[in-house]
Amino acid sequence: MDNEVRLPQYGMGMSEAEILEWYVEEGDTVVEGADLLEIEAEKAREVLPAPATGTLKQIVAHPGEVVEVRALLGVIVSEDE
Repeated sequence: MDNEVRLPQYGMGMSEAEILEWYVEEGDTVVEGADLLEIEAEKAREVLPAPATGTLKQIVAHPGEVVEVRALLGVIVSEDE
């Protein structure tokens, strides 16, 4: 099963964020809750955790890109596939 990594909304005024850095690369194994990527929103840096355990199949939003809240950032494929 594919698990989508999406940009959460941390505050009512937050509408977008810049992708700063992915801590893993496509093809890497990730564990649910582990640090996945860093973003900057409203002048604050946040680290997003992996929403599931599996393999990072695809990075959609790359460092330097500004994305809207709830935008697709990446896709994790569960290990049972």
